[in-house]
Amino acid sequence: MGAFETFVNANLGIRKPLILDSGHPTGSFKAAGIVGSEYIDTETNEIYEKTGENNFQDWSLIRKLGESLSDSQSSVSAQSFSTSINMPLNTDNLNIQYDDIGNQNIYLEAPRVFVSLRFNDLPEALYSHSIYGVDLEGFNIQLSDEMAQTGCHLDILITASEDQISGSV
Repeated sequence: MGAFETFVNANLGIRKPLILDSGHPTGSFKAAGIVGSEYIDTETNEIYEKTGENNFQDWSLIRKLGESLSDSQSSVSAQSFSTSINMPLNTDNLNIQYDDIGNQNIYLEAPRVFVSLRFNDLPEALYSHSIYGVDLEGFNIQLSDEMAQTGCHLDILITASEDQISGSV
């Protein structure tokens, strides 16, 4: 690999696919991508995230373009749960159950799950991640490579509107 490719790989990392088209993604012929892809409806400026393999069904509304996550949730009464857990070594795929991380909510619909990677020190490698399989009990995280470094944390935010939660245990 040449110097340019080495520089690009070291400094740009892996980019999340972004798709632009007019209308809802389930009606777009352009809206085909990997799980975690984002789609912007150019008519309404709504951002969707692909949550499964089906291009015609598995899109979840995230927010309007330009809104922060808290802005998008302020229009409906929402409850959220957040935590941080240590990322185990030598794994590239995690199945996380809500109960296991202390989230006692009982969901009637799959909540919105946001995860970010945080390192104590400069990471030794580039890692990307995708969230998939979000359901009533938990979700999965796929990393681009096995975690080979200590001091990595998963910061997790789970949100749902009050009408999507039946209560707490």
